[in-house]
Amino acid sequence: MTAIVRDDDVRSGRLRIEGSRVTVLDVKRRVIDNDEDAHIVAGEYDLSMADVFHALAYYYDHRDEFARCEREAETARRDGERRTRETLERVESGRRETGEQAD
Repeated sequence: MTAIVRDDDVRSGRLRIEGSRVTVLDVKRRVIDNDEDAHIVAGEYDLSMADVFHALAYYYDHRDEFARCEREAETARRDGERRTRETLERVESGRRETGEQAD
């Protein structure tokens, strides 16, 4: 059976199926979240069914860790969006103060 591995130089260090670039979350999102057939996912990723089910088993065995990471990523995404909005508002405010108009 193929192992689940982590390499900082591949897919930003996300847990993935050894010998591929397919992450555990790639498989989880397609099979669990999107209710896609595991056989089709395996075929499209050129993986064995054992690889797909091993990735899913790994996900279920470490659900709490994955949930924590997804929460942290969501928080970081929201924080980035907030900072972007604030920056854009400052830029727009500066344009209004100097009489410039946005293109």
